[in-house]
Parts: sequence; structure tokens; C-alpha cells
Amino acid sequence: MDENSQITLSHAYRAMCSFVDAYWRRGGQADDQIASMIGDMQFGESFGPTKTADPAQWNDWLDAVKKVS
Repeated sequence: MDENSQITLSHAYRAMCSFVDAYWRRGGQADDQIASMIGDMQFGESFGPTKTADPAQWNDWLDAVKKVS
């Protein structure tokens, strides 16, 4: 994948979640706030139309995308 590749919002969200999780693991999993955020960011259809364990996370993600678009 090169820097001009485009992905869906869903894939971008999953990539961001993976990035945050890797950062937390590299840091020795010592930050409880990041651990809590990772739990809230869990993505899946089982969570309903919001797609995340914490419904606000998906909307916050969409707001962040709008800010940089």
C-alpha cells in the first residue's frame, strides 16, 4: 500500500485502533487510560449501528475525520 492508497472509514478506524494498541503494548501496557480507551474503541457488528463498544467513539472518529478532510 502506498501513501496514495485509499481505504474505507471502517478500515481506517481499525488501523487506528491497531496503532493505539501497538503503542500501548510497546509501553508495557502500563497506561490505564489507554487501556480503557482501547476497550471503548472495540469495533464490531455485535455493538449495533454505532459499531464500537462505546457508541461515542465512532462519532468521535467521524468528527476527527471531518476535521482533517
